[in-house]
Amino acid sequence: MIKNSIYIIIWTLKRLGYIKKELKNLYQKVIYQPKSRFMLESWDAPSCPLEVIKFYSFWGRVGFAMREYIALLSGGKIFKKRIALDGYDSIDIASLYKEGSDSVPWPKPPLVELYKKEVDSSIFYTIEQSYHLANEKDPDRFDRAKWWQEMSDRFRDEIFTNGKINQEYLINFRVMKEMPTILVKSHFLVVNREYGYLKSYLKAIDLVLEYHRHAQIVKKEILFSISESYAGNNLAVNYRGIRLSIPILFHSVMVDNILTHTHLESEALAPKKTIMEIGAGYGGLARILKTYIPNSSYILIDLPETLCYTAYFLTYNFPNKKIAHLSDIIDRIDEFSSIIEEYDFILLPPWVTKYIPNSSVDLVIDTYSMSEMSEIYAKYYIEQIDRTLTVGGYFYSINKRFKRESDKLPFYEWKFKSKFNTLLYDYSKYIHPQWLGRKIENN
Repeated sequence: MIKNSIYIIIWTLKRLGYIKKELKNLYQKVIYQPKSRFMLESWDAPSCPLEVIKFYSFWGRVGFAMREYIALLSGGKIFKKRIALDGYDSIDIASLYKEGSDSVPWPKPPLVELYKKEVDSSIFYTIEQSYHLANEKDPDRFDRAKWWQEMSDRFRDEIFTNGKINQEYLINFRVMKEMPTILVKSHFLVVNREYGYLKSYLKAIDLVLEYHRHAQIVKKEILFSISESYAGNNLAVNYRGIRLSIPILFHSVMVDNILTHTHLESEALAPKKTIMEIGAGYGGLARILKTYIPNSSYILIDLPETLCYTAYFLTYNFPNKKIAHLSDIIDRIDEFSSIIEEYDFILLPPWVTKYIPNSSVDLVIDTYSMSEMSEIYAKYYIEQIDRTLTVGGYFYSINKRFKRESDKLPFYEWKFKSKFNTLLYDYSKYIHPQWLGRKIENN
């Protein structure tokens, strides 16, 4: 009888423990997204300690924002701030990864940089040479869209002085001067010395909230593996051991969609893949995709002025990879199959695209590029995509639906000769439709 009574007491106490567990589960359902909820099993189960995998729901984001706001106004006396700002706070990323912790991803993701680096100064001469060659040798000289011609002229004036490269500007291109194009502008919109600490921190809170919102559409494993590069000396938001920016979140969506709807990552050890990105900008997307598809030759195509940024950015991030600048390959561009096999990255002005062999590219990417080009440039690239993309290859696009200027060719006016099966057709959070198709038949 006494034993039964003791058992009933113990059983009852355990039921109280189970109620506590269910309350914890209920709390998790309120503040975390489903992918971040941890199933509590034992009656005295602790909450999940792995902070790095927790992504907040709406109410969780409200709580996070309020907590950070109070921490900011109290100078960290009421709550400890969980965000740090480049250029303002003391930050030591290397120490965070020295032993590992629940608040940072482990093992350290390849994209996380522990220190700033310097590039071999010879790259500046190569960039200068390649820029002049790209303009001098161009046999087409297509008219650019008016806005892009203006931007190219401004880029040229910043990068070159009397035809000579401005090294300081390239080294600091993501912190030196804001330009009226997303290529450079987006790096100045959160942490900015002109804003001051208070305004920058409030914007940083908004960026971290966006980071958590992205977990609704991007795999959490990708989100806690991406991190901004120090190339260009940009000022980023430091959170959970990674450096966040507007572009890095933008690229996370693209990377997730490409890896989810193609087989290129799973075939990374198969024969070398060829990726071609049209309008590649400074190379931010290429840097991330290369880590996921390492056995690849990545062709980046853009206007000669933009390729100056690209060349510096990729050289900084991949000092041990083979990067082909135009000056390296100009004498043998008619042997492009060999160039693809030889190099990890190939930087090309538009007119060299015609030397890429037929049916040699496994993935073509164009985001916010072709619908901003002049019509003649856009039609030129559509022809090159038709020609170079292999059957079974993929084309990924985020572009405007309709034209806003008479000299543009928006998404709904693209006319491919090849046939594609649609694998993804969705409305991007970045305003325009995103489409990914797999080529099933040549023209």
